[in-house]
Amino acid sequence: MRQSNLRTTTQVRRDYDQNARDYDNARFGTPGGQYVNKKEQEFVASIVGGSSVLEVGTATGRFAVSLTQQGAEYTGVDLSQQMLRTTFERTNHSADLIQMDASQLGLRKHFDYVLCIRTFHFLQQPVQALQGMSSALKAGGECLVTFETDNFLRRILLVFGIGTSEQYYYKISDVENMLRKSGFKIGRSGSVMRIPVTAYRKCPRLLLPILKRLERLWPWPMHDYVLGEK
Repeated sequence: MRQSNLRTTTQVRRDYDQNARDYDNARFGTPGGQYVNKKEQEFVASIVGGSSVLEVGTATGRFAVSLTQQGAEYTGVDLSQQMLRTTFERTNHSADLIQMDASQLGLRKHFDYVLCIRTFHFLQQPVQALQGMSSALKAGGECLVTFETDNFLRRILLVFGIGTSEQYYYKISDVENMLRKSGFKIGRSGSVMRIPVTAYRKCPRLLLPILKRLERLWPWPMHDYVLGEK
């Protein structure tokens, strides 16, 4: 595990409140960013099949929209009130949303799935958050966690100050161990995207097909996942 310039919970809330308006355009406004969103949507859809879903870290609701359109009973939590407002509008007021710290989950309702997509690596108390996710799941439910990866390339980039962010970086084994400590069994694990998402976002449209081909050959996965089972 590595960490870089960690923010406090208050700083995270403030930053996302301030950046909610430009969040989607900055991340998914380019052809490469749109491709990343498409691949991540397909990945989540391959695991979650309707039913009841809790998402920890809604951001602007890109998964809330797709899940509610598929008929899922969706509940989302986020630190940022502005992110929750955006999610509420994007889902035509059909999502159940709560402003809450992921490390202090206290929900009376139980769900078939818990999702934590591109949020886990920001959490200050990840084991406590996972314990809350476990408590929110029905027996036999599944918890999908994705995270930015600690590997050889990442460590080189951090040494030179390239692509740094205020977060933790984990190996798959790190997250698997935390899930086990929180009462989960490990279903499976692997990579969501191998090439850095920043490379996709900045890639010119004409070069995007080349980057897609390199995705299968890239030796250092940068965005991994673990699926826990209760």
